[in-house]
Amino acid sequence: MAEADHKILSAEIKLGSQYYFYMETQTALAVPDEDNCIVVYSSIQAPEYAESTISRCLGIPEHNVCVITRRVGGGFGGKAMKAIPVATACALAAYNLRRPVRMYMNRKTDMKTTGGRHPMEVTYNVGFKEDGKITALHLDILINAGIGTDISPIIPLFMVGAIKKYDWGAFSFDIKVCRTNHSSKSAMRGPGEVQGTFISEAVIEHVASVLSMDVDSFNMCNKWRQRGISRVPIVHEVLLRSNPGKVSILGDGSVAVEVGGIELGQGLWTKVKQMTAFSLSAIKCDGMGDFLDKIRIIQANTLSLIQEGLTAGSTTSECSCEAVRICCNILVERLTRIKENLQEQMGSVEWGILILEV
Repeated sequence: MAEADHKILSAEIKLGSQYYFYMETQTALAVPDEDNCIVVYSSIQAPEYAESTISRCLGIPEHNVCVITRRVGGGFGGKAMKAIPVATACALAAYNLRRPVRMYMNRKTDMKTTGGRHPMEVTYNVGFKEDGKITALHLDILINAGIGTDISPIIPLFMVGAIKKYDWGAFSFDIKVCRTNHSSKSAMRGPGEVQGTFISEAVIEHVASVLSMDVDSFNMCNKWRQRGISRVPIVHEVLLRSNPGKVSILGDGSVAVEVGGIELGQGLWTKVKQMTAFSLSAIKCDGMGDFLDKIRIIQANTLSLIQEGLTAGSTTSECSCEAVRICCNILVERLTRIKENLQEQMGSVEWGILILEV
């Protein structure tokens, strides 16, 4: 800060919350099953988390709880943690009443209970030179986490990653996650990264305003020209998580595929189906035709495919495709040896004949 020609001290930024507005609100259906078991159909991004919570709530083993998710009508992070209480409440009522229980929140209740994006209050000090180069930045950030913990403890990590996209010189920060009497806040499309990006751009614009710098003066002094109304670079840390997959070839040659990723409307099932068709086509059998028609993606089931994890972070589709690709490569390797033996006897081998021989 001592190197700065100019300083802005104790400037403030206030960031409000933002509500989810997915088409389908929080919903679940719980059905009691035999042997002290329960089946829960939940619109959730993380069925495994719901299974664990329901198990603890009902006091039964996890293998007595089956959570099924076919698809989710929009999530944006709001169906990750916030869907768990709804699924658990349904399961508890169904378990005690021994009859099916369904819950579907209306829009007003959903918006009140799901929290949304974390509001923040920011105070910053920034030092900069006459040419606009920033030499120091200090941030004091208060994060409104609401009444519960949820994912709030990891928000500062994502924020700092987004803010550090610029060279601030000497950069320091003090971030406090605050418990308040508001509904608990949760993950929402780029949690922390959106707020961190806004803070960075607000500081840059404040400095430019003080120095009376505009687009024309920027273009005169830089090789790269600004042509748009606004240009905002964003840094998103890509996190790859392990994701299970299972590919089963049935007796008639049709294929059933299960993956840990949840279809939220992002096209995950379509990608997985295409990857399955592409990978299995390496066997190069006759008469495979449009192999996509032979493939079906099965809904997520916590007892059929365990360790499904969380569908979030814009990488689950790719991780699911990779899991399926590995499965298909193993199947192709096994089937190739059988196909070669059949070719010696028959010449050409059709997919259906190959599977019947297996």
